[in-house]
Amino acid sequence: MSVDLTAVDGNNTHTLDTNLIALAMHKLSIDNTNVTDVLTDCNIYLTKLNRCDLLKSANLIDLNLIFDCLNTTDQTQIEMSCALLQKLLSILQPNHAFNKYSASIERAIHHPNDTVKSTILSELEKMLAHDNNVDIQVDLACTIVDCLTSSDMTVSYNAVKCLKKFQSVETLSSIPILSKLQTIMARDAKIRTRVYDILIHWAESVDALALISSKGLFTNLVKDITYPDVMMQMVTIQMLIPLSITEYGFDYLNSIGIISGLYRLLSSNPKELDDPSVVILNPIVLEFFIKITQVRPLFIFTTYPKVFVVIYEVLKEGDDSLVGVAINAITNLASSWECKMLLDNPSASTILHYDGDDELDIWSIFIIELSRIATSTKTELKAGAIQAITKIIQVEKGELSSRNDMIERTKKWYKQLKDNPLKNIVHASCIVPFLNIQQAGYEMLQTLAEQSWGQEEINKCSTLLDLVFKDCPKDPIPIKELKKMIIKTLLESNTSKNTLSEELLFRIQHSEAIKSNEHAPQPDVLVENMSI
Repeated sequence: MSVDLTAVDGNNTHTLDTNLIALAMHKLSIDNTNVTDVLTDCNIYLTKLNRCDLLKSANLIDLNLIFDCLNTTDQTQIEMSCALLQKLLSILQPNHAFNKYSASIERAIHHPNDTVKSTILSELEKMLAHDNNVDIQVDLACTIVDCLTSSDMTVSYNAVKCLKKFQSVETLSSIPILSKLQTIMARDAKIRTRVYDILIHWAESVDALALISSKGLFTNLVKDITYPDVMMQMVTIQMLIPLSITEYGFDYLNSIGIISGLYRLLSSNPKELDDPSVVILNPIVLEFFIKITQVRPLFIFTTYPKVFVVIYEVLKEGDDSLVGVAINAITNLASSWECKMLLDNPSASTILHYDGDDELDIWSIFIIELSRIATSTKTELKAGAIQAITKIIQVEKGELSSRNDMIERTKKWYKQLKDNPLKNIVHASCIVPFLNIQQAGYEMLQTLAEQSWGQEEINKCSTLLDLVFKDCPKDPIPIKELKKMIIKTLLESNTSKNTLSEELLFRIQHSEAIKSNEHAPQPDVLVENMSI
C-alpha cells in the first residue's frame, strides 16, 4: 500500500506536511508494506518541496529506515532508496548527518550492490568536502580503501574521491589503513594506479610525501611508468604532473629515478615515432616536461635538452597530431616572460642541431618553423601556429627598463619571420572564412600594435588596416572586439604618433569602427574546419 503524499495549497504548490511524513515512516517500519510504492511517493513528494521544507523533512525523517530498505535484492527498491538518500543526506549538515547515521553508512558501503556503494561513497565524499570535522573511524576508512579494488569503475572512482578528502598525515599514520593500502597495491597495476591517484594528491603536503616515501608506497612507481600497458603509463604520468612542478616533489621524483625514467621515454627518433605506443606516450611525456619547464626553464634546458629537441624535430617533420602537441608546448612555454628570457640562449643552435648559418636562440628557431606551418596549407594547424608566434612576440606589463628589454627581444624574434609575415601570415589569416584562423590573425596584429617596432611594420601594410577599419556586419563578435581593441591600442599608444603616417593616424582618430561595431547585428557563423 502506498502513501498519498499530495498535500497542496490552492496554488498547486507543495507544502510540508509532517503528518504525511510520519505516515510514510510508519509504513516503512511495518512488514506488510509495499516498500517500493512508499519510496516512490516519498521521492515525488520531496522533489516538489522548496529547499527549506526539504531540510525540515530531512530532519524529521529517520534515515535509518531508508537505509534498511537497502536490505533487498529488488533493484527497483534499491534505486528508489538510493535516490531518497541522495536527496536527504546532501541537504543535512554534514557532521550531524555522519554522526547520526555513521553505522548505516558503513553498512551500506559493505553492501554487495554496486549502486548502493557508489551512491553512499559519493554522499560521504560531499560530507567530507564541506566539513573538515567529519570524523572517519579506522574501520570505515579501511572499508573505503577496499572499494578501490572494485571492478565497478563508479565505485572505485567514488572511493578515490572520498579518500582524497582524508587528512593525509593522520591517515598515513594509521597502521591498519597503511597495511590495507600496501596489501591492495600488491595485487595489480590497475589498483596501484588508483592508490597513486590518492597518494599523489596527499603528497601536496611535504610531511605526507615523507611518510609515503618512508612507508614504501611509491616502491613500484618507476616500474609502473614503464609498464607494458600504455594506458596505465599515461594515467600514472599525468597524475605525477602536479607533484613534479613543486620543488620538493620534483626533487623527490628525481631522487627515485622517475624524471630520468620518463626522459628515456621521450623520443624524437623517426623510426621510434612509427611505434604506436611511442606516438601515444610521447605527447604525455612531453606535457610532463613542459609543465616542469614552465617553473624551471633553464634547469630543464641545460639538464634535459632532449625536451626541446623533440619539440623541434616534431615541428619539422612530425605527424600532424604530434605537431599540434609541439605547438601547444611552445605556446605554454612562451606564456611566461621569465621562461622566454631564460631560454634566450644562442647555444640552442648546437643543442637542436640547427643547420642554419646563424647562432640562434630557441625562440628564433621555433618561430622559423612556426612560420612555415602558419603559411602552409595545413588548415588545422594554422591557428595554433599563429597563436604560438603571437605568444613569442608578446610583451608583458612591467617597468620601462624591463619593457624596453622585452621589446628588443620580441623584435629580434619577429625578424626571423621571412617573406613578408604581415602579408603572408597576418593578412592572409584575417581574410579566410575560418573563425579560429581569422581570430589568431587579428590577435597577432593586436600584439604588433602594442609595440613600437610592430607599429612600424603595420605602417608598411595599409591593406591590413583596411580590414580593421572595415565595418562588416557579418563579423563574429570576437573579430569585432579585436578590431576595436587594435584601433584603441593604436589610438592610445605613446609611440604611434612617431611611428604611424599622418594619413593612418587621421583614419584611426576618425574611425567609425568602434561606434558601428557596438550596434552591429548578430553575425552569421563562419565556416570552420574546411580546406582552403
